[in-house]
Amino acid sequence: MLAIDEIWKKHHSNDFSVPNRETRLVEWVAEEDGKVVAYGQVKLFAEAMIILDKDSSQRNKVEALKGLLLEAFRGTQSSGLEDIYCFIRDPSFASILINHFGFELVDNPGELLLRKV
Repeated sequence: MLAIDEIWKKHHSNDFSVPNRETRLVEWVAEEDGKVVAYGQVKLFAEAMIILDKDSSQRNKVEALKGLLLEAFRGTQSSGLEDIYCFIRDPSFASILINHFGFELVDNPGELLLRKV
């Protein structure tokens, strides 16, 4: 809808990308006197959960992480999902995901990471 794009450009383009209407589960438009005043949608998203044995060798952890994330990226793409989120409490692990696997910091350091697939 043109009205939704105009509202996004004027008020939200610096905060987030324009919502992809093709991948939504639910969407709704709020109107007042025939004019669009708000738009909302619900989307599915992937959350990556990784459990590593911290006693394992560094090499084994790196190889396991590469394999786990490769499968996460494949599965997310084949499911038609656009993003993978990770909720991370360990800032050093967050740095690894950011520096080596294409994740971006979305929230406070070490809390929420996002990767576009």
